[in-house]
Amino acid sequence: MSAKRELDGGLQAERTSLSWYRTIFVLLLDCLLVIRVGYTNQNQIVLYTGMILVILTISFYFSAVFRSPKLSMDVDLTNNSSIWMKRYLSALLCIAALMLSLSSIINIYLLYQ
Repeated sequence: MSAKRELDGGLQAERTSLSWYRTIFVLLLDCLLVIRVGYTNQNQIVLYTGMILVILTISFYFSAVFRSPKLSMDVDLTNNSSIWMKRYLSALLCIAALMLSLSSIINIYLLYQ
């Protein structure tokens, strides 16, 4: 464990937790977009992937809610669990973007076939 952080007179812990909530909210919107695209195009793979992404996003939300009270001055903001959380969120955003791209490519292919 590293040394104690210096006291921040501002609202750094609140800003950090709000940024987590904004990121998870954007991810949830992306996942709902994936579900909508999968449903409209009747693409089962995209639809089910979107549902799985929503479930994972909700689990990340609960993880962020339980992490917020722990942001005290005695704990490092960057630890292994927060690094892995950021990696998982990035992976989910990439999967959502790939599913939207894949669905668009399939639709263009079917349109010109």
